[in-house]
Amino acid sequence: MFLGHRGPVKGGFEEWAAARTPSLLAFASALTEDDRAADAAVTRALARIRSTWDQVAREDPDLEARRQVVRACSSSRRAAVVLRALEGRSDAEIAGVLGCSESAARRHLHRGLGEAERRPGEESSVRDHLVARAGAAPTQLLTRPPTPALEEPPRRRSGWLAALAMIALLGGVAFVSHASRTPAGVIDYPQVDVPVSWRYESYAGVQVQVPDTWGWGGSPVTSGYFPGPRHLGACGTSQAAMLSPEDDSSYVSVLTGFVGRPAIMDPRCVAWGADGSMPGGDAFWFDSPLPVGVKPLGGTVAETRQVGAQRVTAFSDDGDLRRQILGSAELVGVDGNGCPTNPVVRPEAGPDHLEPTSLSVCVYSQDTGVTSLFWSGKVPEPAAGAYAAAVAHTSGDATRQVSATRPCWTPTGRWVALGLTGAGGTRWDLVNLGCGRIQLAGGAEAALTPRTVQPWASGGATAYVSPPRGRRDLDRYLTGPAG
Repeated sequence: MFLGHRGPVKGGFEEWAAARTPSLLAFASALTEDDRAADAAVTRALARIRSTWDQVAREDPDLEARRQVVRACSSSRRAAVVLRALEGRSDAEIAGVLGCSESAARRHLHRGLGEAERRPGEESSVRDHLVARAGAAPTQLLTRPPTPALEEPPRRRSGWLAALAMIALLGGVAFVSHASRTPAGVIDYPQVDVPVSWRYESYAGVQVQVPDTWGWGGSPVTSGYFPGPRHLGACGTSQAAMLSPEDDSSYVSVLTGFVGRPAIMDPRCVAWGADGSMPGGDAFWFDSPLPVGVKPLGGTVAETRQVGAQRVTAFSDDGDLRRQILGSAELVGVDGNGCPTNPVVRPEAGPDHLEPTSLSVCVYSQDTGVTSLFWSGKVPEPAAGAYAAAVAHTSGDATRQVSATRPCWTPTGRWVALGLTGAGGTRWDLVNLGCGRIQLAGGAEAALTPRTVQPWASGGATAYVSPPRGRRDLDRYLTGPAG
């Protein structure tokens, strides 16, 4: 019986406590509605484990820490609910914390859930309520006033607790599920299965899956133009700018679900946080400025998690939908559309006589000062073949140089890498918007024309890629961003 830990813990108390304090504090905050009681329970649990570390480290300090916290500030019923709803523990794990049989653990859970659901005035689900309680816990460790009864004499106080508090604060943890398998500073949502129709969306190495009917829009952008120390602005962050091809609507509305990235989708920018800067319905923001946790927003709810160095937010009044999207979030080197996170900056020839079966569309951007994978998509075999044929025709079998009045250097700003994939490998072409041409391997180039653009320029590519200046013939395929 264990909580994600097998066998003795290697290392000292400080190392273990640094990794576990954020999850332990979130656990205690979810157990009790009293902030001081939560702090007291964590402090006492850490102090006891520290004093018996040699013995506890040979067994299971994670299990013992939760036992101590539950004894200090919660009933068995409440603890069973938190362990199941917040941390996803099994009956055996719950029994291990409560020190009872598995059948008794199930009884505590059943009765505890009944009590939680009858709580007057609680409109959200049990888990939403617990997440909201746990969400601010790491920050509260530093911002709550000290409890006089818990203060130790100076001669006994060491720097370890203050150091752990700072780690919890900087980690930005809302809660840590299965903490002994999850690095500090990461929210662990269980991996989920999503409908096969959902599509992949990624930004700067973070990938999620969303309904294929959602459109595309913006999330807050950073610029010195906006007032305030954070310099954040909302330029089309509240609703979609473009519909998905799978959406049968005739126009974009506030009811259109969308995925937002830091981009100026609407030239009418406002300071972020002003009225009209938040989605009113279903949406997802990459690189979100919202803090980790759950926040009610009028007719919707924003749930934010940390994935690597990036925060992402799902907006919906449907808690299951939020957690399904956030549960699909992961760090990737190559996303589900075949686009590398590291930028493709030069063409690659690929195998000889390539017969493409698909075409990866990878939009890279230097908007933030660091080149990032901004958007990606994939088109099926017919469109991939149409693109390959159009390029071969326009470039004169990919060997004749396209005449131009300006050179076509390494792309900068924003560009598109097109990966033609078939048996044996992938060929990479670069749509260089700076010179208005498609760069091919070996120094060859193809013209950027409606025929070479139409097969791949739809959906997110249309939303986030602007045509070269003066190319009005491409406006129907490439329209964004606005700024």
